[in-house]
Amino acid sequence: MEKAEIEKKLKTLICGKLKQLKEKNSYSLERMAYEIGLDYASFYSIYKGKTLPRMVTLFQISETYDIPLAFWFRDAEKLAVREKAARRRERSDLARIFDRLDAGARQAALKILRRYLKIRKGCGVVSVFFDTLPPAA
Repeated sequence: MEKAEIEKKLKTLICGKLKQLKEKNSYSLERMAYEIGLDYASFYSIYKGKTLPRMVTLFQISETYDIPLAFWFRDAEKLAVREKAARRRERSDLARIFDRLDAGARQAALKILRRYLKIRKGCGVVSVFFDTLPPAA
């Protein structure tokens, strides 16, 4: 998984957790930022998932709301499971399309996929699909 993908997932995860805290405590964003000790703009950027908080900031929030640090990452595994399921569905779609092709079109598709994999140095869905195909003739 690429760094950008990991950052996006972490932003989504932390943003969701902050929204849970906000709803649970019925606080305004301004009050949360104040209690944590952050300026509003910085907190808002984290809350909206635009930036990742530093570990110190997560620690401050955890201390302020008396929650364990593990709270922030508890659902990370669920996100990974959902992503794997989505890849399997995409692989199934690709396999069905590939199976409908005639022999010439299959060879052309294999050539394109091999070139793509060489350029991209592996692509999750395409790699999984490619692993199930027969070797090149």
